[in-house]
Amino acid sequence: MTDPTPPGFCRRHYFVLAALVLGLSAFNLTYRLDREFVTEWDESLYAMSAWEMAGSHDWIGVRMFGNLDYSNTKPPLNVWLLVIAFETFGRNLFALRFFSVLSAWSTILALMVWSGRRFGEPVALTGGLILSTTFGFLHVHSGRTANTDALFTLLLSLVVITLSASGRRPWRRIYLGPLLAAAFLLRGMAVLMPLAIVLAMEVTDRRRWRERLAPIGVASLLFLSPIVAWAAARYRLDGLLFLQPLFTYDFVARSLEPLDGHAGGPLYYVNILVKHQYDWLLAVIAAAVITPGIAALARSVPARWRADREWLTLIAAWIGATVLIPTLMATKTPWYLNTFYPLFALGAAQLLVHAFRELSRAEARTRLIALSAIVVVACGIAEAKLWAYSLRYRDLSVSAQGLLFAEADRLAGRRVYRDRLDRSTTFVAGLVSVELVTAPGAEELVGPVERVERGDFVLVSSPPHHLRRRWIVVASNTGNWLLVRRPRDLPSLRRPD
Repeated sequence: MTDPTPPGFCRRHYFVLAALVLGLSAFNLTYRLDREFVTEWDESLYAMSAWEMAGSHDWIGVRMFGNLDYSNTKPPLNVWLLVIAFETFGRNLFALRFFSVLSAWSTILALMVWSGRRFGEPVALTGGLILSTTFGFLHVHSGRTANTDALFTLLLSLVVITLSASGRRPWRRIYLGPLLAAAFLLRGMAVLMPLAIVLAMEVTDRRRWRERLAPIGVASLLFLSPIVAWAAARYRLDGLLFLQPLFTYDFVARSLEPLDGHAGGPLYYVNILVKHQYDWLLAVIAAAVITPGIAALARSVPARWRADREWLTLIAAWIGATVLIPTLMATKTPWYLNTFYPLFALGAAQLLVHAFRELSRAEARTRLIALSAIVVVACGIAEAKLWAYSLRYRDLSVSAQGLLFAEADRLAGRRVYRDRLDRSTTFVAGLVSVELVTAPGAEELVGPVERVERGDFVLVSSPPHHLRRRWIVVASNTGNWLLVRRPRDLPSLRRPD
């Protein structure tokens, strides 16, 4: 199963190229990281919960606006990590996204180290490059956000890597316990995805149970202990008010009916893959068309399965957990595919490396040059897409949050009114020490009402012209958002008693 290293390709070359790939991944994960606005779902939810937990030091009950939060039915591991980041780096956008960045980068590193040992260094480098430029893996609810998906993808990938080594070394299974416990404390019942891979491998393992029984027992103990400890502490806090929806809503309801309008057909994730990864998919298709030996590679799968049944069973379980399970669920979202992207990168890398090797052997110089050009173009498109998305669709400076940051010195310690409440702007207001107050609507906000006094600021999105005339525009960002205040020489207008 391991591809030979190309002639003249020494270890020093590999380490230099690996460092470049990891450097590119670090750049793609951190470029403009603190200049992208906080998204309302679900990044701001975790941000606000971590903010309140950092202040209250209540590590069991996740709160929102001072009350226990039952809208988020996930266990608190991600909130704990955000609190640690806030305490370490301060409360800022970099700290908010630090652990997701670290998780995504670690996934790329783990994939390269593991695939390099199993498939050869060219596959490791190519797979790392593909995953480093995979749009969904970086931008869609994942590596560059404060959501749970990047860490969950890392944990599931480490489960696969652990299982691949546990056949020869049964005691490696004990690592599965902490990995699965972390997956549950992060995503609740989503732990069934990596657990399904584990069960598939154990059921199909032909080795004697006696060799596996002790490590499986230790792994089970390491899996259940932290979960039971947290669940007991949470039960003492509010009984089953949180624990029951963790199962009935986050698992049963999400599986049986599309929640929050997130519906889709059986080809939903195929469409998502094509939409987000058309660049690398086109490169893979081109390699299959240009290279005559690709068809023979496909025909050799049954023989490879007989020769290495354990490995291909692991791949089948990996595909089933990351593609089939999300497809069978009624609720579908683009980020449910995130755990599949390491496998996608590995498969694409193997096919591309095989194509280049076949064309080199056949001395098909023209086709080799054409495939090289296609891969370079695909990589360039993938990289440009990452930058463009950050600049065009996630730009902090044109948002209400960006205006608060830009006017932080002017607004520090002041009261700012706005016409609707959202968690993301409330979180950013806390970062710049602003008291954000919500009023029912724009007419009431900028009209002569008692609640808005002289010196108070109002944050609005392009109010009507007749309302602007009665207020001073203090600042704006390209006209999207305006920060206005009552003129100081205008008497305070109050409603009659």
